[in-house]
Amino acid sequence: MHKKRVLFLAIMAVLSGHALAAEESSVPPGSDGPALKGTAQAIPESDVYDLLTKSETTFSALYYGRDRQAQWDAPGKGNRHDIHVNALNLGLNFKSGYAWDHLGFDAAAHAAIRLTKGQGWSEVLYHDLNDTSDPDENGGGKDKSSAVLSQAALKFRQSADGQGFSARAGYTPISIGTLGTSGGLQSHAYRGLEGKYKLGDFEVGYGWADQFRNEWDTRFRDMTNQWHQNRAPYNDGRKVDYVHSIGFRYAPSNYFVDIGFGEGKDYRRNAQIAASYTWSLGADKLTATGYYFTGKYQTALSGIANPKNEWHASGSLSYATGGWTLMGGYGATHAPDSGELNFRLTPWGNSDNRNFIQTWGQDDDFVWDGMRVVKIGVSYDFAKLGVPGLTMGASANYASNVKNQYDSARPNLGDTHFNEVDLSVAYSVQSGPLKGASIGVYPAQLRTHGFTGDKSNRNDVKVIASYSKTF
Repeated sequence: MHKKRVLFLAIMAVLSGHALAAEESSVPPGSDGPALKGTAQAIPESDVYDLLTKSETTFSALYYGRDRQAQWDAPGKGNRHDIHVNALNLGLNFKSGYAWDHLGFDAAAHAAIRLTKGQGWSEVLYHDLNDTSDPDENGGGKDKSSAVLSQAALKFRQSADGQGFSARAGYTPISIGTLGTSGGLQSHAYRGLEGKYKLGDFEVGYGWADQFRNEWDTRFRDMTNQWHQNRAPYNDGRKVDYVHSIGFRYAPSNYFVDIGFGEGKDYRRNAQIAASYTWSLGADKLTATGYYFTGKYQTALSGIANPKNEWHASGSLSYATGGWTLMGGYGATHAPDSGELNFRLTPWGNSDNRNFIQTWGQDDDFVWDGMRVVKIGVSYDFAKLGVPGLTMGASANYASNVKNQYDSARPNLGDTHFNEVDLSVAYSVQSGPLKGASIGVYPAQLRTHGFTGDKSNRNDVKVIASYSKTF
């Protein structure tokens, strides 16, 4: 195993353009490591070789299947936004140990493989905007297989217990304040850095980046004020020099408060606060969670002459008892400039930290301008009936006051409403050689009732299966 890790490290060094100097002496027999420069003292193996001896490599395999049928009121839109995809994602994620207990590096590579002929922009496969050869794609490009070196970053920690200062720099996920790197089958990543300082249950951090790679792209790109990030055949986007965010988090055992402020240089500024508290009621638990987000475009790169303050607020209560979890939530959104509220610091495809939304659905985030949404849900853990790992759930969203986008053919349309039903059944293997393997099926149905914005009625089924092993 040690030899395999040495080989992996050598390969990573070649890929990053660094080779060992030819004159560097090999490790002297019987010593812990090469001599320290200018001395006869060997580097203690317990220090520098922790990079390898305390490293871990995780292999992951994830299948993603989706059949989404979009139903438009306007016949001319045809099958636009349909998705039919069967994809396999294979990943290797290397996390080194820490040399001298402080310095290390991480690297990850992924192959996203299209298993069958598909349709639509799945957001889990590389999407070639230049390939318009398939008439079923309406000229919108084509999903393809690809392989990428998705992360390569140096890391530092002050102490092994996570306290004090820590930092990452390179091609890396960032999760601070309003910046996030959620993804589909693999994590999105930035070219940038993040630094955090942790003192007890309190943490403060800062993140900065000037490039970004979406899961459906094969390279890191400058961020722009257009949704396409100047991917060919488009080139009309003006560069957003950088995005950055500062965040504060206080998280004792039964509650947390998370605050963030972010800026996309000359394009958009935002801020958010989320909080949650859990009460123990004997064997039962009651959890309250709230989220508030606000953002405003900047005229210089957005082109909006008089941008308005936009916001979203949502909250939920969930009660867990005897395997059951019951949930109710309410959300409201005001987004006159975005239409559908933009939580990002660039126009589209850039990750963010919107995971605190309490009223989202599988087919829509339910954050359109004017929207008032009620959500109810229920789930059951069959461990209480002797089948650990099996869960089932159902939820429903109803949204009113959704402001129709302007339609010159129908200029006096009033507000409309959305409704969505989501179902789920999932199983995770609890023991044996396949422990941790899981599979889930997620049907959903969205109805938008004549909405004139870019959101259709949708029937949707996702199947996700995964397995990972750490060596």
